[in-house]
Amino acid sequence: MKRFLMLAGACALSAPLLAAAQNAVVASAGRTSVTQAQMTTLIKSLDAATRERLAADPASLDQLVRARLAQSVVIAEVKAKGWDQQPEVRQMVEQAERDTLMRSYLASVAEPTSDYPSDAEIQAAYDQNRAAFAIPRAFHFAQIYVAVPPGADAATRTKVRKQADDLAREAHASGADFAALAAANSQDKPSASQGGDMGFVPESVLLPEIRKAAGSMKAGDVSAPIETAAGFHVVKLVDTRAAGVRPLAEVRDQLRAMLRRQRTQQNIQTYLAKQVGPGTVAINEDVLKQALSAAQ
Repeated sequence: MKRFLMLAGACALSAPLLAAAQNAVVASAGRTSVTQAQMTTLIKSLDAATRERLAADPASLDQLVRARLAQSVVIAEVKAKGWDQQPEVRQMVEQAERDTLMRSYLASVAEPTSDYPSDAEIQAAYDQNRAAFAIPRAFHFAQIYVAVPPGADAATRTKVRKQADDLAREAHASGADFAALAAANSQDKPSASQGGDMGFVPESVLLPEIRKAAGSMKAGDVSAPIETAAGFHVVKLVDTRAAGVRPLAEVRDQLRAMLRRQRTQQNIQTYLAKQVGPGTVAINEDVLKQALSAAQ
């Protein structure tokens, strides 16, 4: 009995502590604040991927807090000035409320059953939409890029070309470390930080000059300097990926979500047709014309 009373007392003490924690202020501006409980509610409303991103990115999380606080500051001023009592504003708020209620309710009554779509229906959708999952031919390149300044004269371009020639010669030397050369010399900073690695690039988006050179290269080859309008590229072909179609396993979740969205829309249309479709609604055209005239 004594132990029970001790536990009950602990629970009684913990309740105010929990409430205090939930009411702890996360951020404030003037007399307006955002509490821990409000931020918890907001974060819970986000999808799992966004929550994971926020957990890994404190700057984005802080920005979310600022956005929520800004909303609170503006709403407080709205209330203080009675802005929300203006007829036009009340009408917009009421319309927004009706729209929200309608969307929410329709989504609930139109949601497909949990077993939709079946494996056979997903397979059929995949077969019918294979073109949408096509993967173009792509090249995995690493590059050393040397830029030509905009508006450069012939002498400057010749100087840059010689720099690119020297780098290409080093890259072709026996035992050359292309990644180290790229990291030290490439003027394309994002790829230089990766040892020049560009990853797989679809053939269709390659610069024409590089696409032409790629056609005669095989894995491991390093090109001579390739001149483009912006500068010179010494590229190493790491791998080539043939054109193809993404396998069903990769797109199954995407297809399932698409089919469920489509079925939801079909269900909504069926529901609305039953409620306000032809044969269920009588429209008084004379009164409607009077309403139109009064609004003009």
